[in-house]
Amino acid sequence: MIYLVSDTHFYHKNIIEYCHRPFKHIGEMNQTLISNWNSVVCPDDEVFHLGDFTMAHFVEGKWESYKQAYIRTCRELLAQLNGHKTLILGNHDAKARVSRECGWEAVEKQMVLDGFLLTHRPCEPTGYLANIHGHVHDKLPFYRREQEGIYFNISVDKTGFSPVSLAYLQEIIETNEAGPQSLE
Repeated sequence: MIYLVSDTHFYHKNIIEYCHRPFKHIGEMNQTLISNWNSVVCPDDEVFHLGDFTMAHFVEGKWESYKQAYIRTCRELLAQLNGHKTLILGNHDAKARVSRECGWEAVEKQMVLDGFLLTHRPCEPTGYLANIHGHVHDKLPFYRREQEGIYFNISVDKTGFSPVSLAYLQEIIETNEAGPQSLE
């Protein structure tokens, strides 16, 4: 099965307030994101993370550069998450070279998957079924049809803090209707 997710922002304390996430602290947010991910994604599934995965988490008493802490943090998180994972770079992710050191199976700026354009920021899906993106958190709806195309905002703030399946997004396009799984 193929799953997509965006804007987890692990260890990003300010995202809780900025996006009105229902968590008391980053520990609660991180654990919920990990639990939700692993409750839907199996070890052999493919997961495409559309950017803004984590911030560096510094361990008290351990000296590390930001880069070292970021790589360690990514590796620790990726080891806890099910699936074969590809990163589409977001504005809070490290550059491609450093992100590859983190343990992602692949790192891309954008890509096409089964006719869908996968990007971090929304962009016109010219020639594709739809643009699947993140970046905008709770500022745009989960699903929208506009004159220039179809868009899915899969920021965790719009998906119940969980990955969504590509099959579900394909079903929405076929029926032109987002069902109860979209948390609008």
